Amino acid sequence: MRPKYKPKKNTGLLKHRVTFLKPPGEVIGGWPAQEWAEYVTVWAGIETQKGRRVFEAAAVQMQDLKKISIRYRADLNDTMRIRHKGQDYEIISMMNDDENNEWYTILVREVL
Repeated sequence: MRPKYKPKKNTGLLKHRVTFLKPPGEVIGGWPAQEWAEYVTVWAGIETQKGRRVFEAAAVQMQDLKKISIRYRADLNDTMRIRHKGQDYEIISMMNDDENNEWYTILVREVL
């Protein structure tokens, strides 16, 4: 028999600290700044999805794809980047799980 309630995600799996970075802003003359500014640090669960080969400048490199789970925050969006252990990740997509405003599932790829 199935339970009649929806089981919650296990918050004990949120064992990594990740930092969201705001994109660089505009400066005088219209040239964008090159630095990403730290915005907020949150607890997250991280799962490696797969590796992907990237052919860039005649060299083969591996690109990390990961799935990050965090508690919902209304102030985050997909124009930001995520930093974990000194490595920056570009957000591919952010999904509000079941549109309940409880959890975000974020797909990211390593910034090379």
